This record gives sequence, structure tokens and C-alpha cells, in this order.
Amino acid sequence: MSTAVPVPFGTPVPQAEPFRVPMRDGVRLHTEVHLPPSPTRLPAVLIRTPYDKTHPDTLLPDMAARLTEAGLAVVTQDVRGKIRSEGVPAPFVTEVPDAWDALEWITAQPWSDGTVGCWGNSYYGYTAWAAVACGHPAVRALVSRLTTTDIGGELVHRNGVFRLGPMVEWLTSTWADRANLVPRLDWSRRPLAELLDAVTARPGAVPLSEWATASPADRRWRQTAFDGRAPGHGRVPTLHWTGWYDPFQSGQLRDWRRARQAAGAPQYLIATATDHQDDVLTANGRSPDHLTDPAAREAMLDRSLGPVIDFLLRHLGRREGGDPVPSVRWESIGGDRRAATRWPPPGAVSVRLHLTDAPAAAASPEGGAPSQRADGRPASASWEHDPENLVPATDRNWWRPLLALPDERSTERRPDVLTFTGAASCHPLQLGGPVRLVLPVTSTAAVGHLVVKLCDVAPGGTSRRILEAPYRMHGDSEAWHRAHIELGDTGHRLEPGHRLRVQVASSCFPLYLPHTAGTTHPWSARRLIGSTQRLLTGGQDGAYLELTALPDTHTPPSAETDGVGHQGKDR
Repeated sequence: MSTAVPVPFGTPVPQAEPFRVPMRDGVRLHTEVHLPPSPTRLPAVLIRTPYDKTHPDTLLPDMAARLTEAGLAVVTQDVRGKIRSEGVPAPFVTEVPDAWDALEWITAQPWSDGTVGCWGNSYYGYTAWAAVACGHPAVRALVSRLTTTDIGGELVHRNGVFRLGPMVEWLTSTWADRANLVPRLDWSRRPLAELLDAVTARPGAVPLSEWATASPADRRWRQTAFDGRAPGHGRVPTLHWTGWYDPFQSGQLRDWRRARQAAGAPQYLIATATDHQDDVLTANGRSPDHLTDPAAREAMLDRSLGPVIDFLLRHLGRREGGDPVPSVRWESIGGDRRAATRWPPPGAVSVRLHLTDAPAAAASPEGGAPSQRADGRPASASWEHDPENLVPATDRNWWRPLLALPDERSTERRPDVLTFTGAASCHPLQLGGPVRLVLPVTSTAAVGHLVVKLCDVAPGGTSRRILEAPYRMHGDSEAWHRAHIELGDTGHRLEPGHRLRVQVASSCFPLYLPHTAGTTHPWSARRLIGSTQRLLTGGQDGAYLELTALPDTHTPPSAETDGVGHQGKDR
């Protein structure tokens, strides 16, 4: 990080009463209490955040106003070392004991009825989980949005690959100083570890540069994140809320599944066609910006807070009866929300599409084709991974891609990106569940990466991502490695005339940490090493795509029935 601009603190909310709440070691955390106009003994909603509880861009002042209007007390708190709180900023390290101390303080207040619901998005979704993990008896409900309890495996990494851009940006913007910063990052720096120098050099700092070298299974993640405790899946009634374009949706869904299997308190799932900042998926790929558009702001608050308030009122004893709440609520493009008893929805079926015509895959964006029938004979396609010309990430904003969901065609024209494109659909295809790719590959790299995407290609040719995922593989130039790549879940609706396209590459920079062919760790490397990959299609062991689709829409068109043409390619 060469330079960074501090973000000014927000203005304290006039309707809230400020406090400095002492922790067990004497550090005081700045806290605001929002109460209804005529408070009696009330349940409280605890929100602990590093993003400045008073800043308008966090929307917490707006949310607190709506929660108090519903008859709940709201306690917002800057976490240790951030904004107006004392201490040293250190992600994850003290959130469990600090949550206990905050809960002890709340339940001792004259307006408290002794019950608390914990609520949050992203990192403060994690701090809400930390409050459950601490085991305090006051916690009676949890709202977990756009986050995951799997810090090492799903938040810091994805399928074993370090989330370079999002993690470096988040660590340098949030944890380098008491104030939040707007960093200007130079992605050409080598070694990449230098990008975190400003954070690591801070006195008392957590050695954050070690995050990129610790494996997802390293025991330090559990010790750091939950003080060595289990997160508490299933312990209290929980509303799990994810977005199809949220980077942590796989981890959020895994948390929901674990909590359901625990057979404890009720667990609910909401999955929306949104990204990490609640921007919405639209037909033209552009969401209105709720940070600059007042009408979009009110619509977003209505959409995201209504179910939360209903859930909290029910489980904190402020609302009885009413219609039963569905176990699962989900939506596709345009906000078409549906209810189900489980996820994937009842009746959903798995559909396998074989990747065919390997020689065409590297020739043009049309490439090969997903087909219901595999090629009779095995074939292969190869591509080069050039560390001096990495495949660029198309997103301009990791956290808000739906503000302008990028057209993938510039990436798909590259010779180091394989593509497989289906035929135009005559009928809608409603996806509803997990998607995965099985790719038999070889690589001259001892350790390499794959980055795959599933895209929706419109009649005019625009290609927009539905899902993407990296994969860390051990290569062998002679033996086939069978990569099972979980892309995540989706509720995407493929409209008539649209086509599905699969992309396969070896990098997506700087979204993911590039590999060095296993010669040295890429975090500390000053020079990266190239490699050659091959993908096998056809026969019994060839590559395939596996979708989950709803009844009566689960037969995507294939090349042999609809005649996808593979034209000569123009790179």
C-alpha cells in the first residue's frame, strides 16, 4: 500500500445515548444505546462493528431507527481499537470475551429485560456469531447475514486459494488504523507480502502477512476466531441470510446446514439475488446505488430489514402467533421470491452436461459446448499460464459487483481461457441449488490453480457471470488430476434466448493469489513461474458440468439438438 486516505468519522446519532463500556482488561468500547420514545423493559439488539456505527454508509443509524420503531432497544458498538473505542485493532482476536462483557453490561441496564438478539452483516455478522460462541445466557436470537464462521476455509480462502484482492483491501482499509482508510494498492509490487506492510508494522498488530501462508485447515483460525470454542451452530434460533453474488455464500450456506443438522433451535434461510452490499441483480446487470439514491436506499432497507425485524420480534418475545415462517425463502433475478421447506427446493433435479468439442474450446468465445451427451472419443484442450500476463479479474468492486456486473467477453477472447457455450434456450431454465464442475486436468506445475466461471450469455452476446470459483490442485504433466470444483449455489433464471457458458482459466488477478507452479510461496515470491495445462473431454472420464434445476425447466438445450455452431475464432 503506497498511500491511503482516512475516512472521516460519522456524526454521533442525536437520538442515541453514548457510553464507554469497560471490558475485563480495562479497555473501554464506545457504545450507543437507541431506545424507543417510551421505553419499558425491552429486549436488545446488539451490533458490534469495525466500520463506524455512526457513519451513514454503514446504514446503521437508519437500521437502528427502524428497529427502535418496532419496539426494540438497539446497542451499537465500535469494536476494540476502532473509531471511538480504545485498544489496538486486531481482527477476530478478542471478539468472544468482548461480546460477553458487552452482554453483561446490557443486561445490567434498567431498560433491559435480560434478553438479547445479535445481528450483523459481514465482519459484524461474525461478531454476532462470537456473541453466540461466548455462551452468554441472554442471547436468544441471531441474525447472520453475508458472513461465515469458517474464517480460514471460506472467508480468507476459497477452495484452498487465498482471496488476494478482497483480503488485502479489507485488511489495509479496516485494520491498519483506528480510522477506516481508502487504500491505493499497487498490485505490481513484488513480493505481494509488501502490500500488508502498513498493517503488519503497526505496534501490537496481528501478523496478518501470515494469513496468506497458513492453510485453510490451520488450527490458528479456530483459536484466533472463536477463542478456541465452537461457534455454536444450532444453539439459538438463527436467520441465515446470503446473496447469490456474495463472496461468502458457500460458507453461509454451510453454516445453515450445520445448524440444521444440530437439531437444536429453529434455523431459517433467506437467499436473495444480491451481492455483499445488498445491491440487486437486474436484467441489465446494473443495480441502483442505495448509497447515493435515496429511493434505492429506502427500498433496500425495506427489503433487507423487514424479515429481520419480524424474526427478532418473534424470537425475543415481542410478537406471538401470525402466519408460519417458511424454513427457506429464496429469489432469482428481479426479486421473484419463493418459499420452500428445504434447499435445494423439493423436486429439484441434478442435470449433467458434458463438455464437448475440446479443440474448439481455445479457439473463440463460443468455444466447445455443454451437451447432454459426451463425445464418443476422448480429446483434450491445452492452455498456457503466463505469470507475466495473468487473466485479469473483471469486477471493479469485489463487494458490489451488481452495481455494474461486468461483460466477460474480453476475458473469453483470451487464448489462455477455455470456453464452452450451450445453445439458446427456448424456454426458461430455473436453477435452484448447487453447481459444480468436474475437470480432469494435467499441469506442468507441481501446485497450480484453476479458476472457473458459469456465465449467462444474452442474445446480443453480452456474457455475465452467474458463479465463479478457484481451485487449488497438485499437478502432474502425465497423470490426470480429477478436480471437483464447487462453484456454489444459485437461484439464477436463464431466460429464453439466453445461453450458458463455462470458462476455465488458471488465474484471476488480483481477485485470487496467483500460483508459482509450486517452486516457492507466491506471497513471498519475486518471480512467478509459468505452466501448461490440459483438459480432458469425451469418453467416460471427460469433463462435465452439474447443475441443479427445478421441475419442468431442467433440460438445457444441447449442441446435438439445437445446433450450436463453432465459428472460426477471432482473438
